[in-house]
Amino acid sequence: MRARLQSRAELFGGIGLALWAVAFIFFLIGNQPGERLWGIVLIGVVFIALFIYARPTQVEAMLSGRSARYGSNALITVLALIGIIALVNVLSTRYHWRQDFTQDQSFTLSPKTLSVLKDLKQPVQAVAFYPTLQGGGNRGPVEDRLKEYANLSDKFTYKFIDPDEEPAIAREYKAFSNMIVFERGTRRENVFGSDEQAFTNALVKVSQDTQPTIYFTLGHGEHSPNDNSENGYSLLKSSMETNNYKVDVLDLRTVTETMPSEISALVIAGATKKFDAAEIAVVKKYLDQSGRVMILLDPQTEAGLDALLKEWGLEARNDIAIDQKYGFFGRAQIPVIVQYKSHQITSDLAGETAVLPGVRSLTTTATPPTGRNASALFSTSDQSWGETDFVALKNQQANFDANKDTKGPVDLAYAVEASGADKPARLVVFGNSTFPTNGTFNTLINVGAGSGNEILFSNSLAWLAGQDTLISIPTKQDTRRPVILTSEQSNFVFWSSFLFLPAALLIVGAIVWWRRR
Repeated sequence: MRARLQSRAELFGGIGLALWAVAFIFFLIGNQPGERLWGIVLIGVVFIALFIYARPTQVEAMLSGRSARYGSNALITVLALIGIIALVNVLSTRYHWRQDFTQDQSFTLSPKTLSVLKDLKQPVQAVAFYPTLQGGGNRGPVEDRLKEYANLSDKFTYKFIDPDEEPAIAREYKAFSNMIVFERGTRRENVFGSDEQAFTNALVKVSQDTQPTIYFTLGHGEHSPNDNSENGYSLLKSSMETNNYKVDVLDLRTVTETMPSEISALVIAGATKKFDAAEIAVVKKYLDQSGRVMILLDPQTEAGLDALLKEWGLEARNDIAIDQKYGFFGRAQIPVIVQYKSHQITSDLAGETAVLPGVRSLTTTATPPTGRNASALFSTSDQSWGETDFVALKNQQANFDANKDTKGPVDLAYAVEASGADKPARLVVFGNSTFPTNGTFNTLINVGAGSGNEILFSNSLAWLAGQDTLISIPTKQDTRRPVILTSEQSNFVFWSSFLFLPAALLIVGAIVWWRRR
């Protein structure tokens, strides 16, 4: 029988090796039934056994000859190398060592961030909404930074969601492309930048156990955060609650001596009736005690706050800003803000546009009060003015009158901070109260004008509520130094890797073969 099998021995050996190769390929592919893999391996063993039975002398010679000894040595070396690589991989999954060799330590997080990550008590997840098509936007730097955070704390995780492929998740988070949501339980904080300061600020805010409380005044025709109409602030309230604020309303006439103890900031949004003297005294006392107040005024309204504003070095002109250069779809009465002045509130508004439908201009008093520093946040263009003829404006016949009107640029918003206190009093004043209404938000969404209005209000509120001081991390500059090669150097790199090195190996191999033949 052995004699009959000898003529087919090579066929048996070839089939056995082929079956083992197929089993190995299936193993690498994965998701294969174990029974299938073991069945193929065992069938291969049968064919190899037939080969050994048919050619025992040849197999013995192969195993005992000089080539077998060399082959066994090579096999042992390969197996040892594989074992070392496997051991290194196992150790690398359990123990991490990272070193930043960049000159400006681009991939090293600040000590404050390290402290925040170390102090996390509950899991925090970052959900980044970035499209997979069109290069994924700015996904690369964002993913690198999130990975740095995750490497430093097992309580921080992240994932990426394509808002186009999974719109239901995007709607659940009220998110859009190039936006990151940090969440802990039901608390969420939205981030629009990719720098360390933005990430760590969001991490601190979402980790807070207490919520900053914002009160909106009522009783004077103000916009209400509980109003779902076009004139209400309900969309703004939803955004504020997403950013971990508690929102409530307050009638100043019910305040006996001091504001509620949990108040973080007070908002007076578009009052159309005058505050009485007692109410203004409450606001003034609150500011004198390091309070934080936002006042949103409108043209042709009298809220009785002029004296309070003057104490803080501001005046509201009785006009409407007309901007012929940057009008919303050509409507000069609706200025569009495309540039912002330097301030913490406007630090991340570059590239964003804010739309203010019907805004009065603001200015500083001739004699600024001592210890109160006023900073304009943004202005109209050089082709603008403050129009005082409201009748002509209503009839669309307004023209600049040098004797009555104020030549632009005119300021539309101010931030004022008192000095000389651990917690300084702060005041933000806008010459418009409709830019954060439901109607304005919906209009901007419909025309795809972005979220500049919401960011502007949110940043102002964060500055007032003290959320801006949670973290202060300087932005690191990109100091990449690309290697620029001449054509000769490029040719040398190409040919040395493509031709010279392989040719050198062939020559060395030929010499060794020639000397051993």
